[in-house]
Amino acid sequence: MNRRNVVLQTVSGKTTEKLKGYPLSTALLSGGTWAFRQKGLTLRDGLDVPEEAAKTIVEINQKVGSDIVWPGSGYHNLLVEALGGSIKFRPQGNIDVIEPLLHRIADLDSIEIGSLDKNRWIASVRQMIETTDRTAGKEYLVGTSSWGPFTLAGQFLGVEKLMIGLYKDKASIHALLDFASEVCFQYLAPTVARGAAILSIAEPTASGDLISLRHFEEFVAPYLTKVNERLKQLGAVITLHICGNITDRLSVVPHLGVDLLSVDYKVSLRYAKEVLTNKVVLAGNVNPMILRDRSVEEVVVAARECIVEAGEEGKFVLMPGCDIPPSVPLENVQAFIRGAHDYIGDVELQTGSKEE
Repeated sequence: MNRRNVVLQTVSGKTTEKLKGYPLSTALLSGGTWAFRQKGLTLRDGLDVPEEAAKTIVEINQKVGSDIVWPGSGYHNLLVEALGGSIKFRPQGNIDVIEPLLHRIADLDSIEIGSLDKNRWIASVRQMIETTDRTAGKEYLVGTSSWGPFTLAGQFLGVEKLMIGLYKDKASIHALLDFASEVCFQYLAPTVARGAAILSIAEPTASGDLISLRHFEEFVAPYLTKVNERLKQLGAVITLHICGNITDRLSVVPHLGVDLLSVDYKVSLRYAKEVLTNKVVLAGNVNPMILRDRSVEEVVVAARECIVEAGEEGKFVLMPGCDIPPSVPLENVQAFIRGAHDYIGDVELQTGSKEE
């Protein structure tokens, strides 16, 4: 069984019998900006030469061995520019919004979602995905990512205005979320046909650090569920990542149409496993700052602590607790992934579960 199929078998949540003798699923979460930096490239560079960008992503992944490779990650805010807002590319790092798409929610009627398919940069992202899948899709699981509806709404309007609207203008915020949901779907749906078998929906603005559980249930859950269900009809596997502490909303996750939940390092894997066992497969959650700042040996220790806490039964994907910074050393990523693979192999050999 290759690494692609190990991930798919893991995320299916079914019996782990077929996984005996195979290393635990281990992957980066996104990592596009980091991968480009290994070759001295930026996100902006990748848009000009999408096929070369895809080759870079594949080349770097061959060095680290992530079971999932994420072409198109880091480009979420292209959606703002494609629909009429303004963005800025950093010399190193992800893309900033410098002028929101909307000054008033009433302006929604003037925006044409179909312009996404005409945008040259979005076309480049889709080409990256297709080339990556053609090159590496038989061995590794190819995916891509986007902001979810609630976080997109904050990028379109401004996060502060979004938060105020939750209290003062609920009807308008719901209209904005309907729009953002459609944008999210229209952006991601074509990527499935291009080879993205797994889709990562990122909702950092829906964190317990920013909004209450009550607001999560009213303004996040219905729209996220609708998008996920439509994407799953296309055959995609759905990953959800929410930054920060989401302990109080873990029980809502099984109702969101999610196959794999990636949790931040602020969330207890042990507790999350108790809540989600036999409902949603769990992923996480090594602190990305450990990957950036600590030694190879300390990275391996942190990875193995996560495995012990949540992963020894196999229904778990070891990941960083968020996207990793561009400055993370290559050898630390290699240690993170290979150390986990070696550890699981040792456990299975010692317990006699490795098949001949």
